Amino acid sequence: MKFQSKKDWWTYPVFLGIIIAVFIPLFMDQDLTSLYIGVPVAGLILWIWFTTYYVIENNSLVVRSAFIHKIIPVYEIKSIRRTFNPLSSPALSLDRLEIIYGNGKMVLISPDNRDKFLEELEKLNHSIVVDRKK
Repeated sequence: MKFQSKKDWWTYPVFLGIIIAVFIPLFMDQDLTSLYIGVPVAGLILWIWFTTYYVIENNSLVVRSAFIHKIIPVYEIKSIRRTFNPLSSPALSLDRLEIIYGNGKMVLISPDNRDKFLEELEKLNHSIVVDRKK
C-alpha cells in the first residue's frame, strides 16, 4: 500500500519560491548561465516533491524521496511515535512519525494518512510499540 507524504501548507510557497528565486537572474539579467544552476535546482526540488512517499509491501516499509531509497523490514520496527522534529528527513511535513528500527536506527516520515499507515504496519508486526499521543 502506497502512502504519499503529507505536505504542510507552507511547503507549497517555499518550494515554489525556491524555484522562482533560482530563475530570477535569468529574467533580470537575461543571463543564460543562470540556467546551469536553475535547472538542476528546480529539477531537484520537483524530484523531491513528486517522489516522497512510503510503501508497505512484502513485509517491508519502503521510504522514497528523490535519491533516498530505504527498505526497512517491518519485523525490525520497534517503536513509532509522533514528533515535530525538524531534522532533515524524507518528509514534506513537520508533523512526522519517528520510526525506531534495527539496532537503534531512526527515520522520520510524514505519511498523509497516519492512522491507516500505522494500522497496516501493526497488522504485519504486532510487537511495534506505537505512541498515539497527539
